[in-house]
Amino acid sequence: MQSIANTDQRRARSERTREKLLDAAMLCYKDRGINNTAMDNVAQQAGVGRATLYRHFNNQEALLTEVMTRNVQELQHILKSALSNCETPEDYYVEATLVIIRECRQRSLIGLLFGDDSSTSVISRISFSDKNILAMGTDLISPFYKRAKAEGVLRQWVTKPLLQEWTSRLLLSFLTNPSPHLSSEKEMRQFLYQAVIPSIIDRPAA
Repeated sequence: MQSIANTDQRRARSERTREKLLDAAMLCYKDRGINNTAMDNVAQQAGVGRATLYRHFNNQEALLTEVMTRNVQELQHILKSALSNCETPEDYYVEATLVIIRECRQRSLIGLLFGDDSSTSVISRISFSDKNILAMGTDLISPFYKRAKAEGVLRQWVTKPLLQEWTSRLLLSFLTNPSPHLSSEKEMRQFLYQAVIPSIIDRPAA
């Protein structure tokens, strides 16, 4: 029993250290910028040695990917809460898009990713092939796709992989190049319903 208790304590300490390192990385990214943050900076901010940092993260890309993963996981929880009362697939897609854009602009890391002049090089360092990142993309689209498919209202071109890619490109466009004509959520919501939804959904007029 003592051995099990010791193992649990070591696991808990390891998890606390990991969270401390992720918090430290976020602070360094905010203060220095992502491209100017070295592993030594993160270790120093967290108050641990280099060996401890590398025991949790093999390199800068692994650390950046994990920080991004944590941000997106938090975003998923917000989405689930915000979208629980959406009545139609259209409502879900529009409100999910608005929530994602709003949260991405407010969150420190994602704001740095999409607001920095060197954002392209930063984004390329994230492992988007990582299974956790891929799973998140699927989670964001799946509820809409499943519901719309069940109702038989998806346009013929819409497959799940293509919708995921198309939606990601749409979001990236809004985040990196905000439109001066869509300065409020009300205007953005109207645009999504009138211009974007009809390209995905084919629902007979009531």
